[in-house]
Amino acid sequence: MPVAQAADLAAMTRAVFEEHDRDADRQALHQLALDLQSHISPQTAIETLQRFKWHGRHRHDPEGIVSEIQGVTHLFDDETQLLGATAQRLRDHGYYARFAIADTLGAAWALANTARAKPNSAASGDGLVSRNSYFIAPPGRTVDALKTLPPAALRLSPDTVATLNRLGVESVDTLLRLPREGLATRLGMGLCDRIAQATGELDETILSLDTPSDHAATLQLEYPTDAMDLIADRLTRLIGQATSALHTLHRGVLRVQCQLQFTESPPVVLESALFAPTLDQSHLQQLMLGAFETHRLASKVSTITIHVVQHAPLSSRQPSIFGPDFETAQHDDWTRQTDAARLIDALSGRLGEDRVRGVRVGDDPLPESSIVDFPMSSHRARSTAKTKPAHRQFGISGSPQATDLGRRPLELLKQPAAITAFESEPKSEDAGSKSFPVAFRIRGRNRNVVQRWGPERIETRWWNGPLIRRDYYRVELQDGGRVWVFCDLASLDAAKRWFLHGHFS
Repeated sequence: MPVAQAADLAAMTRAVFEEHDRDADRQALHQLALDLQSHISPQTAIETLQRFKWHGRHRHDPEGIVSEIQGVTHLFDDETQLLGATAQRLRDHGYYARFAIADTLGAAWALANTARAKPNSAASGDGLVSRNSYFIAPPGRTVDALKTLPPAALRLSPDTVATLNRLGVESVDTLLRLPREGLATRLGMGLCDRIAQATGELDETILSLDTPSDHAATLQLEYPTDAMDLIADRLTRLIGQATSALHTLHRGVLRVQCQLQFTESPPVVLESALFAPTLDQSHLQQLMLGAFETHRLASKVSTITIHVVQHAPLSSRQPSIFGPDFETAQHDDWTRQTDAARLIDALSGRLGEDRVRGVRVGDDPLPESSIVDFPMSSHRARSTAKTKPAHRQFGISGSPQATDLGRRPLELLKQPAAITAFESEPKSEDAGSKSFPVAFRIRGRNRNVVQRWGPERIETRWWNGPLIRRDYYRVELQDGGRVWVFCDLASLDAAKRWFLHGHFS
């Protein structure tokens, strides 16, 4: 309320007026969330806000903490004991709260903020019965728990709530009875999305807090600023402080993160990944400043935090004796990257990690899946790209060896092309010999077969999806060309289906 109105109400008391410190509120909530992340659930986050205000909030600041408790409840025996442990952690910090457990984030938020729940003596513990409120929605009955709540509990904008009130919609139960198509047309998709999030039809991601890094540095500016030259200078200092301990460990930065706290807008996290580990301060600074160029500063920066998310051992690199800087450079320069790595880092910072990609030969014998592309600066993606073979390979009748120069064609089609096979050789009594076409129609031309090698069989495992069974052949044609064809053995058609997959010359 305005100060003048509050002064009138408090005229007969010794009231003390304090200016609201939004930054202190955010920091206290963040510290509380970190404590719950360490003692209750590793997947803990501060509620995510959108641009519009909801539920009659006069200020648009986060006021709640959410946690994913799937998989941790058994550590506290049951959900009631988990709530009791959480309440105890809050009491240690001097806080009391309203708690709710539900199948969805939206339902838990609605119950914690608006449900008329009686204190749960079993979960409250000593002295907490009259100060905390608890509500547990039974599994699978989220909609039933929401029916008596007002529509505002679904985190709707004030304008949407006012419109629903004019229409006589006073509960979530009434709202759920209305057709979604009409709601989307008259009140927008935002309302339908909120309903879907609360009922579990639409997933809502929990952005878990990052675990504090051992290699981090924080600076709270005495005077908030948006001057980039000043921010760049402070970034350089913080990067040096955050990476100082890595020098003695001979480890370099692979992923660095910068968190910015603003005076009048939500915090922003900027992250840069590197192709190879480095401790080059100027390079790390340029990457962070490049990340700044893609984000407009909504208000003045009040706090800057740099922490190293991922690091790896450094490798020594001696400068070339033919290089121009050989005389002045250290001959064992283990803090810097190669020029190629610096270029990859710069491009990834400006274009995005997913846009600068490399290729490698994968373990999948299926030809069209044998080449894997990956973000060159994302080491987490690189580690997941090396998977176990998803197919097995079986060769008979002259299957090529790994040392065979003609094992794979020089040109591989992106997708196999269907071709027509003509006539077949008479079947031999030899079990290892099978009928084979004497000619193929490829790109409108009939081409006779002179010689062939194979088959080389490739088939998928049954647990990896639809069955793929192919017999590959290297075929020499009458005009001298060599092609790579296969017969689809998994086809349901009675007739064999042939495909062209590559050219040897």
